[in-house]
Amino acid sequence: MFAILRPVAARRAAQACSSSARPSISALPIHQQSRSESTLVVAEPSSDESALAPATLAAITAASKLHSGPISLLTFASGSASVPSGVSSVIQAKAEGDHASLLAETVTNAVVAANEKHSYTHIVTPGTKFGANYLGRAGAQLGVSPISDVVEVLSESKFIVQRDPK
Repeated sequence: MFAILRPVAARRAAQACSSSARPSISALPIHQQSRSESTLVVAEPSSDESALAPATLAAITAASKLHSGPISLLTFASGSASVPSGVSSVIQAKAEGDHASLLAETVTNAVVAANEKHSYTHIVTPGTKFGANYLGRAGAQLGVSPISDVVEVLSESKFIVQRDPK
């Protein structure tokens, strides 16, 4: 499972609203609407820094089904792990201390900073405790609602989501 944030879709919706509803968002440049699509995948920390966690690999596979645009990988590892060929760039975030217990604030700040610099259309994270720990906070700072418990990507805007068996 994994989760998806769509920051550019939220900006497009905000631009369609009146400027009095959200003046800070509606002031964004219109040229971002025609921008090519790109995805940021947030890597889950792994005890073996020479390999990506299986959940991260699953998130990269899901991201490749969203669109044909570039995929960037945000990692907190100090070493260099081998990455799949579908990943076009790796962003190494600096974090103090043990990478296995990163604070939600640290991860959120890195995700928001990467998105401010590159304006990703999608942000994908593994559907693990690591992803759930910062996902809501990152969504709030980016002004979007996360789509969580995604089990399959059908297209850029169609996903199969796991339902509670109640």
